[in-house]
Amino acid sequence: MFELLIPLIGIFLLNMLSNSIGTLKTIFIAKRQLKPAYIVTFMDAFVFAIALKQIAEGDGFWFLVAFSLGKVAGVYVGDRIDRMLELGVLEAEIYLSNIEKVSSVADSLRDAGMSVNTIPIFGINGNKRYAIQVTLPKKWSGKLNSILLAHDITDPTMLVRELDKVTGHLAYR
Repeated sequence: MFELLIPLIGIFLLNMLSNSIGTLKTIFIAKRQLKPAYIVTFMDAFVFAIALKQIAEGDGFWFLVAFSLGKVAGVYVGDRIDRMLELGVLEAEIYLSNIEKVSSVADSLRDAGMSVNTIPIFGINGNKRYAIQVTLPKKWSGKLNSILLAHDITDPTMLVRELDKVTGHLAYR
């Protein structure tokens, strides 16, 4: 049984690695970062070929199970890596009513290197409000939250979306 366990673990680990790399490839392509996508595609193909060779040399139901479980584990690991890398750009719109807070928050966000616009808007019954539009790298989302907390803004109405493309000058420092 032990001589069967080592190849099964090998197939599981190879396919987990291959699928993790494949998930990263998809993420890089979606974020339009093609140079890293080419590198991970090569690595994915190489590791996948080794895993297929192992399956072809082995035989039986357990090799297919190890291969399939490796795929599932690879998706999980790829997702964890994506969350650690935090690739991409976000746009956040924060809605506030107090103009003094709007000005101080916007200035703090600009001082932190984020691209910021403030826009007067109208809420319910025509009440004047303000939208702070912030463009920032995804990995700075914690910085955005800490700046809001520093201004005693704990639960703002906020719209956050991931951007596919940003052109022009961004002030990231």
